[in-house]
Amino acid sequence: MIPQTFVSRKSKILAELSTPEEEYTDLSPKGSVDEGIRDLIQDINALPGLVTTSSCAGRISVFLEGRRSHSQQETNAREQRKFAPSGGKGAGRWLYVSHEPLIRDSCGAKSDGHDQNKRDQSLHETFGMVPGDGKPPGVDKEGHAPRLVRFHFEPMILHIMTATLHHAQPVLSAASSSGFRESGLQGLRCLEGDNGPSPIVAVRSAGLQLESIIGYCEDDDNGEPVIRSLVTEEYLQMLVAISIERFSVNSERRERFRTTLLNACSTDHSSAKTKMRTKPTGWEDSEKRKEKMRAEGEDEGGRRR
Repeated sequence: MIPQTFVSRKSKILAELSTPEEEYTDLSPKGSVDEGIRDLIQDINALPGLVTTSSCAGRISVFLEGRRSHSQQETNAREQRKFAPSGGKGAGRWLYVSHEPLIRDSCGAKSDGHDQNKRDQSLHETFGMVPGDGKPPGVDKEGHAPRLVRFHFEPMILHIMTATLHHAQPVLSAASSSGFRESGLQGLRCLEGDNGPSPIVAVRSAGLQLESIIGYCEDDDNGEPVIRSLVTEEYLQMLVAISIERFSVNSERRERFRTTLLNACSTDHSSAKTKMRTKPTGWEDSEKRKEKMRAEGEDEGGRRR
């Protein structure tokens, strides 16, 4: 049985997802559902007892850390003038985010765009950095550690709300067998909802993750932030090449999860129907029962004679 509270929650989520694309927004840097995971989300949301609450198809990103200090508000305001508004995480800034592999040709030029200027950009320019001397900076005059720039590859992560723990089981099984081995229930609070439990399964994998420090941010002589690289262009090309390979593995695992989950739910649904149709041991239809009672009555009458 699917609780009515889950039905209401799912209806609300599906109503939000049905918002026209030009009007839809969420809390991700992209602000919308990733194209590479739309089909999977639609398939999951079509299954009874399941609905997605958040997702990421997989991405590469370059992120500038923020600094926590008494002058953080002033620092953020200054950086807002310096950097294009591309979303943020805490006091930090996204310098680059892509949910697709960053393919480059043999000369290192970006080959997935039509703009010649963008295609001719170096990776340093693409990631918003200027080449440095490779030497890590020390603390600044105020004793603050440097604000680092990190390159990330992150595989798919998917949160699925389930009607009951019974509905969560095939999701966990499909995730684990498809390579998302760090999947599990998203805490135990999901079992203590005011209007009834709705367990949430986090489908994720740490094995494909990649993180590397590639730069830092410092203020120039005019007090303006400058993002300097700690690595060479060739090192950035190596990171991009690794991320392309991991995008491929991520896609294979995502499709394997989709196929396994749909098969499991289909089998479970068929088993439930078969179980409902299965007759209990010793069951007799009405005609057989009448014949048996008639025969027993004749035997009893015969003994009386």
